[in-house]
Amino acid sequence: MILASLSGSFLGFATIFICIGFGMLFLRNAAGGEVGPGYWSMSFFLNSAGFLFWAGTAADSPWLFFTVGEVLHMMGFITLVYGACRFTGRNIQRRTIYALCVFVAVWLGAMIMMPHHRFGAMFLLMVLRAVLFLWAGSMILRHVPAKSSAGRRLAGWGLLAWGVYILLFPLLWRESWVLPLAFGLLVGFHILAALGMMVLVVDRMRMRAEASEIRTEKLEGLLPICSYCKKIRDDNGHWHQIESYVRDRSNTEFSHGICPECLKEHFPDFDMSDESE
Repeated sequence: MILASLSGSFLGFATIFICIGFGMLFLRNAAGGEVGPGYWSMSFFLNSAGFLFWAGTAADSPWLFFTVGEVLHMMGFITLVYGACRFTGRNIQRRTIYALCVFVAVWLGAMIMMPHHRFGAMFLLMVLRAVLFLWAGSMILRHVPAKSSAGRRLAGWGLLAWGVYILLFPLLWRESWVLPLAFGLLVGFHILAALGMMVLVVDRMRMRAEASEIRTEKLEGLLPICSYCKKIRDDNGHWHQIESYVRDRSNTEFSHGICPECLKEHFPDFDMSDESE
């Protein structure tokens, strides 16, 4: 059985994916709780668990181990796509839920076919995987800002290449001598997409740092301020209240009160000793 002969490779793949999953968790913490890496971490953990079950296909119940591993892999891939959706700020629409229901129904049909029509069922499973990866890659390329060029290209095109390659994978399934190389390339595309996702997060952190630096630069230097009303003049010659000027260029919010000197000047009848008591 081909899967049984690859059980050692599956254990190696599981180890690699666990390491990538932990790397995504550390990236999530470093990025201040960015939502994408958390889902991507879960995706790689699920894929790792799937490979562990696939490694057990040499046991007495190979189809049980294969089925559980396939379920874990598909859950991992769906979680990866959902993480990409959350990262790009896309909302889950009703038609997306309907499409997911159809997706699950087709997947169940392929699993039922597996014992009787292995090649056809395997090809259908790979088509479903390709749909997920092509969708995620195109979503990243369309909705991630062009400023995040490095991560956008690496993650987007990496997922698209993964989707195209996975369509060709069932054609290699019958050739046992080339199957280990085919699995190696498949895992390689996993890792390539993971690197792209990491660069996406790094690019977003960089853009946030640059935006913060720009806001800081706007508040630095000499500010022309009116000697009487204390309004500030901007570079275009417009005058602004000091509160609105600072608020528009930083995350600062203002609360208002009255200092003791102004209180004595404008409200001379107010007795501060009564308040202190």
